[in-house]
Amino acid sequence: MSDARRPLAILSPLLAPLALFLWGWAAGDYWRFVLTLVATSTVIGAALTMLVGFARCISLATGAMMGIGAYCSTLLILHAGLPFPVAVVASALAGGVGGLLLAIPAVRFKSHNLAMVTLVFQAVVIILVREMKSVTGGAEGLNVAPPVIFGQTISSDLVYLGMAACFCALALLPISVLLSGPYGRNLRALATNEVAARAFGIRIERYLMAAFTVSSAAIAMAGALAAPRFRIIDPDSFGLHTSIVMLAYPVIGGMTSIWGGILGGGLMRLLPELLRPIADYIELILAAIVILTVMFFRGGLTEIGERLCPRRTAPLAAAPDAPAERATTLPAPRPPSHAHAGDALVATNIVKRYGALAAVDDVTLAIRAGTLHGIMGPNGAGKTTFFNAVTGFIAPDAGRVVLFGQEAKPGRVEDRIALGITRTFQHVAIFPGLTCRDNVIAGLGRNGVRQSFRRSLDRALWSAAARDEHEAASWALAAVGLRSLAETRADQLSLGNQRRLEIARAIVSRPRLILLDEPVSGVSHGEVEQIVTLLRRLNVELGATMLIVEHNIGFLTALCDRISVMASGRIIADGLPAEVVARKEVRQVYFGEIEDAA
Repeated sequence: MSDARRPLAILSPLLAPLALFLWGWAAGDYWRFVLTLVATSTVIGAALTMLVGFARCISLATGAMMGIGAYCSTLLILHAGLPFPVAVVASALAGGVGGLLLAIPAVRFKSHNLAMVTLVFQAVVIILVREMKSVTGGAEGLNVAPPVIFGQTISSDLVYLGMAACFCALALLPISVLLSGPYGRNLRALATNEVAARAFGIRIERYLMAAFTVSSAAIAMAGALAAPRFRIIDPDSFGLHTSIVMLAYPVIGGMTSIWGGILGGGLMRLLPELLRPIADYIELILAAIVILTVMFFRGGLTEIGERLCPRRTAPLAAAPDAPAERATTLPAPRPPSHAHAGDALVATNIVKRYGALAAVDDVTLAIRAGTLHGIMGPNGAGKTTFFNAVTGFIAPDAGRVVLFGQEAKPGRVEDRIALGITRTFQHVAIFPGLTCRDNVIAGLGRNGVRQSFRRSLDRALWSAAARDEHEAASWALAAVGLRSLAETRADQLSLGNQRRLEIARAIVSRPRLILLDEPVSGVSHGEVEQIVTLLRRLNVELGATMLIVEHNIGFLTALCDRISVMASGRIIADGLPAEVVARKEVRQVYFGEIEDAA
């Protein structure tokens, strides 16, 4: 997408409520009534796209959130005399608080367990509404007064539809901005690869709590807008059946785009009205649509649209299996922030035990700043465990890690990138649903929830900060030879190019220390030579220290300034590559050679 068209794409979801209003302008009062409910359903669908589609959190509490909005706005109007627009905004805030309260326990669970927590919340809210008869009217329901704005009672269905369309557009705008920007990208990243997401500063629990809060606020606003159309609200209107039906909105429309939620919500709310002549079979028809969609069109309506109107792509980007272009030397976007002096990493007496097994057994290792240091050893030697202890993925049982003279205290792995440490993984850990550029931008590490909110707005406005991120990603991709594939989805790359992409993501933040876990595992011989050249060049140009774990001895000896050998959780040799490989104890452990008896 061109930079000039980016704001237009973010604003495009607002066309949905506008189109519904124009439809209502030409229709009768009954259809204006229906289209108001359709408009609120598009907001619910968009909100569920954030939660179910992007964050992959199955929620069965949508009806409860809608009920919170409906009852909150109605009670504020009846007892506090608030104007209808103010009550709608207040109901959105109440829904956000409800979403946060739900998220605090829910994000501690996954999959069906998370769904069960939302189901309990749904049940508790409906029970409270039913039992608090003096406030909510209980099972008999609560009469909803016609909305009043500036002292005028809104009795016209067309005027109400126009007002609802405006509120729906206001609700869709922040959702579109967030899902189109770094926040939405990071949600998709953590949904596909939590380990890699954490390594680059994405705190899973906080992101999910934000998703619950934002989506619940939008759903509650939709409930407040729909309440006057219901005339009477009661607990059954917001029960579990409602939550289950609404869960189908992003499934039918498509879970990877806000347009999926909008189309799914609009269609699922409109179909019962269009199929009134066969109303007895409507639930069967809707269930069949959901099943057929899951079986044959998992991308929903948006997938069907893409099949009918495929996007035009550049020839090279459309052929991701083509060899990557030769990595080019580009001027760095800004000078390195660290100097080549002293030790980059000093790990002292690191111990990590799993029961009786000592995976890392009293390892002490010092790595000079600006050098390429390799670690080799047989399977089970403890290399990756040591890596994980340094990068914070596991807490060592004993020992200390000092980075550039500063002790790295045990803490969240998400904080390690702020210390200037990045890493790749033994098994390729890209974010498959994202483009190469978005994968690399995630590596910048500015991924706190509030930061991602601000950066999403920057990207929507295409501010100088967003342009700087774009240029930094282009530089990193060019450095590894993937610039022409910047807009290609990462899962369409060859394994060798995926390894390059991981390296680009690791270098884009210009870290002081890069840890590479088996960077040439599974790649061809020709690609191994290219990666050796690439890493040496990056070491010189960036001044970054690199610690590399690898089984390929030829790769390590060709690349590294120094090599350490691990076996049974201990360092058994350390020195220059040729000297280390020639040692008898190393050849015995690594190659299984048996020393001849004297």
